[in-house]
Amino acid sequence: MNQLCRGGMGIFLLAALALMVLADPAMAKNNAIGVFQKVLVADDDFATATAALEKSIAGSNLDLLGQLDISVPDDAQRCRTYVLSSPAFNEAALGKMKTDALSALVLRIGVYEAYGKVHMNIANLDALAQVYFEGEAEREALMAAAAAAKKALIQVVQAVSGRVVNEQQEPVRKARKYRGYNGDGPGKMMAKWRDFRESLLTVKEVDGAIGLDAVIDGIKKHAEESLRADAEKGWQVIAVKNFDDRAAWVGISNEYTELKCVNINSDFRFGDKTDDTQYPGVDHAPALPLELLIFMGENGQWRIAQYGEMWRMQLYFWDSGYAAFAKNMAVPGIIISDIEQMVQGK
Repeated sequence: MNQLCRGGMGIFLLAALALMVLADPAMAKNNAIGVFQKVLVADDDFATATAALEKSIAGSNLDLLGQLDISVPDDAQRCRTYVLSSPAFNEAALGKMKTDALSALVLRIGVYEAYGKVHMNIANLDALAQVYFEGEAEREALMAAAAAAKKALIQVVQAVSGRVVNEQQEPVRKARKYRGYNGDGPGKMMAKWRDFRESLLTVKEVDGAIGLDAVIDGIKKHAEESLRADAEKGWQVIAVKNFDDRAAWVGISNEYTELKCVNINSDFRFGDKTDDTQYPGVDHAPALPLELLIFMGENGQWRIAQYGEMWRMQLYFWDSGYAAFAKNMAVPGIIISDIEQMVQGK
């Protein structure tokens, strides 16, 4: 190494490494990656900033699938998630991945009010692609496609007037922790030591001869019925992506889940609260909506599945702390049950 340095090559390599560290916040933090990444603090108010974001999305190569205004206690802060899809990412990935990993292809932008400003963050593909592409034969190509999709997503957000930030946000883990992710610390037991594929629970099977659009329409119908029956716990279909009639992703939400997510995460983040930000958990907006996956099972039946919500909530909300999960152990089970009843039309 000393000889290389004397020859100039070592100095060049060290300088290049230093530039990489400065350019990549995750590398600078010992390869720590947040499930969320704050991209921008907007100059304008919520209405103006979101209008600018929507204009940027419309002029981009990304498709807007839907948006969700998340319920916050007492309407104290505004909070919204935009759900998007990248045709380029889909084309690059679908032939190289299993169809039960579709969540990796769904992009999310969160916009929320906090500390007197409007903030924009994303569900971080650097982390989530590690989760869903683990074990794939062409993993490196899939990770490269995810990186390109993340770049496109960031460019859309940065077109909005504001201060560029690009900070990793909690929960933050080392990259290796996302590969085969099966929970955190003592929470692994709560998630039953399952990775995403083991956690994917079949809600209903449908005759494989039925078209995928008809299966999706059935979910929409049951969601509308559930919402009419119960305004708080009934479900709304927020976004749908049919991937060439081979598989589909459906984003769903209800007021009960939204309030629980924001409230629980905020309650256990004492140090983040201020007079004008009683609910710091709004920064977890891209964790919503919840997800249903539809894909063909080995038995030739359409499989409608949801994630074990304890697994999913840990992935997105572990920064709430173990005590928050222990205190609210019943909540994931309630959500699972309510989703099952809706999909089954009960």
